[in-house]
Amino acid sequence: MRKLFLNLIPVIAILIGISSCNNAERKVNKEGVESDKIKVESAILDEYGKLMPGCQNILNVDVEGIDIADAIVYIDNDAGDAYMLTQGVGLAPYEPGKNISMIVSFEEEGGTKEFEVAEQLPEPQVRFFNALNLEIQDYKFENVAPVVVEIVADDKFAELFPNDAEYVFTSFVAKQLRGEKELKDITVEADYNSNQIDISALQENAEAEDIIQISVTGIQRIDFEGNAHDIEVPEKMKDIRLTITK
Repeated sequence: MRKLFLNLIPVIAILIGISSCNNAERKVNKEGVESDKIKVESAILDEYGKLMPGCQNILNVDVEGIDIADAIVYIDNDAGDAYMLTQGVGLAPYEPGKNISMIVSFEEEGGTKEFEVAEQLPEPQVRFFNALNLEIQDYKFENVAPVVVEIVADDKFAELFPNDAEYVFTSFVAKQLRGEKELKDITVEADYNSNQIDISALQENAEAEDIIQISVTGIQRIDFEGNAHDIEVPEKMKDIRLTITK
């Protein structure tokens, strides 16, 4: 048994050595390439001048005389994540309003490029549409078909961040009002996860000049990794008033 154990020692040593080589981190360099030689183009920067926090910001990164495909790209100080994608470099800053440094590291040299990060994302919007023909409704509508309230991303944000622009309602209160009198209500405080609110139950016996009042109390945004983030409810969604004309 002792002889067998001694024979295993060299084998174990070799395996440990192989594992160490596989796990060895490539040396990261932050200096050597001047920041102005790191060229960055992005429709996101053209539109906002800043990166959006908690989102995957796609950038085209080019360094004079070096193939970016051979580089390690990351965000310094663990302030976010970086991804090498087919459409470019994806940067996902963690904290709003906190500048980040993108490190582009090559075998013998590297460089740093700093970016501002926005304090907040563009506010989502609400729209109302006829559930039968999908026509967009105004704040006043004829009570001839069920109306659906939908939350959507800001148009430009949705265009630039297609994988970060999904919003859902998580809680709300909707009421049918006739003058000062409340006739019916729908209250959802939990276990709701949809980008739409169906108010047809409040329309069933509605008359002209009735008000459908909707108070949104909870919203989440789903990011590019499928994570849900609670966001502040915009003021305009805290008291939505739809008027039935006839």
